[in-house]
Formats: sequence, C-alpha cells, structure tokens
Amino acid sequence: MNKYILDTDIVSYLWDKKSAHHHKVVEHLNYLNDDDIVGISVISIYELTYGMDSFKNEELKAIFKNALEFLQNDQDTNIFSLDANGATFFSQLKLQYKKATGITAKDAKKNDLDLVIASISMGQEAILISNDGIFKRLAELEPKFKYENWLN
Repeated sequence: MNKYILDTDIVSYLWDKKSAHHHKVVEHLNYLNDDDIVGISVISIYELTYGMDSFKNEELKAIFKNALEFLQNDQDTNIFSLDANGATFFSQLKLQYKKATGITAKDAKKNDLDLVIASISMGQEAILISNDGIFKRLAELEPKFKYENWLN
C-alpha cells in the first residue's frame, strides 16, 4: 500500500478536463492499487479556495468550485492537516533548501506553502504528486521526502 498526496496543480489538472495534463493524471490514478490511499493537503484546500475567488474566468471558477465542493463533502476524500510532527520536517527542509540555494530568509518565505505541503507529505509518509519544480529539488536534498511528477 502506498499513500499519495496530490498537490494543488495536480488537483486542478484532474478537475479541468480541458487541461493538457488531465488524461495523464487520470491514467496514473487508474493504475493505483485498490489499497493505495490518495488525498490532498489542507493547504491545497486553501489554495483552491483562493483560486476560485480570484479567477476572472467563470469557467475556471466553476471548475475550482466543483473540485472544492467534492473534496470537502466526499466522505472518502483524505484531507491531511498540519501537525507538530510536520513542523520538524518543515524546519529541516527549509534549512536544507536555504543552504542549497543560497537564497535569503526573505526570499525563502515565498516557498513556505510548498515546504509545508512537503512537510505534511513527509509526516504522512506519503508520496507527493506535483508538477512544481521545487519538489524535485527538495527530493534531491532530503531522501525522506518522496515525490513523483506524473506529467513527465
């Protein structure tokens, strides 16, 4: 059994049937085993809510609204939250990332939500699924962080 956490971008590709990546995400989900667990982080709920509220395009707003309603009301949806265990992972990841990239503390704050998502994933001993390049870098820095890009 594996546990997967879908990042916000993957959720949006899954729900947007016009997305160039929709079919790849669906294909990967169909190949998972019956006992595999799939979920999202609570941060993705926040990001999807912001996306829904900020889009001018009514079609995109509707896609995000439908995704949110489903994710929040479906009894089988796993929404992984923040916990104290993740705080340790967050600290380790952020320090490693800052050291490896040489970015300032101010610039590092721009990546905090991604680092929190990675930390939630580590705390759940899950594989994070994303198309965001920062996660590839984090996986190179921290072997305990598991990441896959289903779009490659």
